[in-house]
Amino acid sequence: MRGKNLNDILKELFSKKYMANILVLLAIALMALIVSSDFLSRDSKTRNTYEDPLGDVLVQQPQQAMTEEEIVEYRLKRILETIRGVGEVEVMITLEMGSEIIPASNSTRSADTTEEKDSNGGTRTMISESTTETIVIANEPSGHKPLVLKEIKPQVNGVIVVAEGAENIEVKAKLYDAVKTVLQVPGHKVQVYSKN
Repeated sequence: MRGKNLNDILKELFSKKYMANILVLLAIALMALIVSSDFLSRDSKTRNTYEDPLGDVLVQQPQQAMTEEEIVEYRLKRILETIRGVGEVEVMITLEMGSEIIPASNSTRSADTTEEKDSNGGTRTMISESTTETIVIANEPSGHKPLVLKEIKPQVNGVIVVAEGAENIEVKAKLYDAVKTVLQVPGHKVQVYSKN
């Protein structure tokens, strides 16, 4: 009886219906394994970005363009800090206005003269002039932009320098002269103070 049961059990195991059920279960298990590995890999990527908050964040943030004042202030600060006797420096520059750009243009001038005679023998001359100006456009990979002939940089209104070591009169004079020379500004527009 026992041998019969084992034989019957083996026949049932290898029957087509039972094999189809096993294959379906294996396919479901394989799909579950693939889906879970995808979720696990996404989870590990997420964990990596949280573990290193400055890793890719600095690369992904768009760089903000510096203003004219900030560029000049940064360069002036760096050079002033290299002067003997000067420690840390802070610089503030104010400019009159932004840069003025003069674009290239094509001008067309036309003049018409008309003479009229009236019945009383009088003559009247009419002159009409017209000028048409169009800006020259340059084709660039980034798009169409006006062709610039000249860019006029803004004038400096005033400069304040706060520096370590400026309590020494010689160091203060060096800072004062350096700012006047670099920015080509008169002395009354430059103030140098000692830093706490």
